[in-house]
Amino acid sequence: MSRWKATWGRSWPVPALVGAIMVSVAACSPELRPLAAVYVDGDGTPHALLRACDEDGRIRGPWLQGRLPTEAPDDATADEAEQDANAPEASAGEASAMAQPWIGWDTAGLHEAADFPLFSPPTAWKAVSRGPQTLRPGYEYELGFADPSDSYVYNGLVTFDAGQLAAVPPGQVLTARGAMTREAFEDAARSAC
Repeated sequence: MSRWKATWGRSWPVPALVGAIMVSVAACSPELRPLAAVYVDGDGTPHALLRACDEDGRIRGPWLQGRLPTEAPDDATADEAEQDANAPEASAGEASAMAQPWIGWDTAGLHEAADFPLFSPPTAWKAVSRGPQTLRPGYEYELGFADPSDSYVYNGLVTFDAGQLAAVPPGQVLTARGAMTREAFEDAARSAC
């Protein structure tokens, strides 16, 4: 056996190195907490329900993004193309993010957690919308936000499509943990903090 092979295990602690890499990669992803839900009210309007862990009730940069599963450029709607054509000049980073076809809305900064119609975030949030502001068949939606102090600590997130939201029984909300009563969601959100 060569000297190199004999010392490999002692000079390069491979299992420890692999373990350290796995821990550091896991530490980079924010914890997902059950703080976001969607539901349909008695009038048939889809709603967003966001809860905060922050003692001041704040959340960072809430968003709603709907994407077609294939994300092919040919899948962009006419509304998206018109909105993109009317958008102001973007930086290189913003341009690459905008090249991905999605519909919904996006915000920046800190906002107060709220309950509101899904496609009508509070006016004070100054949300930027893109594409049709209605539930579209075939789109997969993601409603979420980040920790107000450090966006790498946790996210509130729920993913759904129009069919899943329509299947939620009256009086219940859809969360990352499935459908539950609103009271159960409120309890889960408090426990998550």
